[in-house]
Amino acid sequence: MIRTVALTFIAVLALTGCSSAVAPDPPASPTSATSATASPTPTATAAPASTATASPTPSATTSETPVTAPGCDTVLTDDEYASLAADGLVLAPDVRVLDDVMQTLMDEGFGCQWAGGGDVSVWYAQADHDEATWAARRQELLDAGWTETDTPTEGVLAAPADHDPNYVPVVVHRNGVTYYASYDRFLGSVTALLG
Repeated sequence: MIRTVALTFIAVLALTGCSSAVAPDPPASPTSATSATASPTPTATAAPASTATASPTPSATTSETPVTAPGCDTVLTDDEYASLAADGLVLAPDVRVLDDVMQTLMDEGFGCQWAGGGDVSVWYAQADHDEATWAARRQELLDAGWTETDTPTEGVLAAPADHDPNYVPVVVHRNGVTYYASYDRFLGSVTALLG
């Protein structure tokens, strides 16, 4: 009988020792961030379950972000990208800025240049601006000789004719974004301005 109690006591100690050894391991495993270790212990702590639940939400947001995030390879219509390629113009890795207006927009947003083997290029830039910022910027441009043309859309401002012998850039502001292009027709290919 004493032997049975002693064996039972040893077994209980051994099992208690095993469960104590198991308890510290699961919190250490999720901290190390290995998914194989985190999988066997999803019920050990509530934090990994919350983290796992939070992950799909950012993933959904992340999958939506590329669709809405503007960039040189997403702002134009497919037809315009095809036209640029047909003309031998490719996205330049380093943008040579056309003027100070473009530089300012690039500093606040982004800019692009499509160039080929010759001296022909197409420039584009955009930046987020609230209405007050745009109103001030618009007045600066008007004071510098830019004129409202409404071509190809309402509110377009065009640089003065003597701005550059080959390019007369334009800007327009819509829904909190200021758009710049090296010529007015190019704005007609900006997907955000089509709707």
